[in-house]
Amino acid sequence: MRILKKGTAAILFNVLLTLSLNVLAYSPLNTDDAGTLAEHSNQIELYFFMINQFDPGPAIEGAESSGENYQGVGTARAIPLVYSRGLTSNIEASFSPTTYITPKGDFSPIANYTLSMKWRYFGDGENGLNLAIKPQLILPASADQQVYGIGNAMVNGGVTAIASYFWSGAELHANLSYLRAPYNSNYMMGMAFDANRTNLYSASIAPVWVISPQIKVALDLGINTNPNEPEQSLTTYAMVAAIFSVTKDIELGLSYQRNAANYGAIFSANELHTSRVQAGVTFRFE
Repeated sequence: MRILKKGTAAILFNVLLTLSLNVLAYSPLNTDDAGTLAEHSNQIELYFFMINQFDPGPAIEGAESSGENYQGVGTARAIPLVYSRGLTSNIEASFSPTTYITPKGDFSPIANYTLSMKWRYFGDGENGLNLAIKPQLILPASADQQVYGIGNAMVNGGVTAIASYFWSGAELHANLSYLRAPYNSNYMMGMAFDANRTNLYSASIAPVWVISPQIKVALDLGINTNPNEPEQSLTTYAMVAAIFSVTKDIELGLSYQRNAANYGAIFSANELHTSRVQAGVTFRFE
């Protein structure tokens, strides 16, 4: 169902519109960094996320949550997996499917098969200013998966421009993204036939502080096109995250995010918002 009160944001999209984009980012952040894997090296990111919507009052009869490309009704729980490989010293390729624990239905729980390639065209990936660009392709979901909001039953594609600056004790990352997200209008999207936008944009920024060689903490802020029409055109999100390096090749990540119509609603205890908790691990190997 859609929110019936006009002007209230029901679907709250993650940056890279979660474009399942946050799955392909600097886990557990939504905002990606301009660094790339070394040539012939590999990385696996395995995360669990849970999305919940807070509904503050009777003005909202039905609402939808969104995140990791989820546009269904109610709570979602899923495990996105990302496999990345360094093709050259400054180009890496990634493949990412997402397995949904909930919602369940008469369809495959695996959706959002995403292919992407990141090209770092300026900088060394570790010091000073670095610039990269990352195109991606999201393969079609089934009609039933689209009905439940866990994917679009058409090919999606997009591109992200990435800028990073690395200091010895801090990092700053910024993304600008575009997603062409058509869907099969013959079927419901997230249990509704309401119109959705197909041209989606997002911008985000993420400062990261290096507390010690083992610990980083981050703040991730973004603004996104709201895919729902005719509701308000933009939504926002804020995230806090921590990354713990067990070894140089194993990292644990934890993040908490809120999406809402604006930043005032994000930080209010009594406004409609969607929250997402994400936790997981990153492995690197030759």
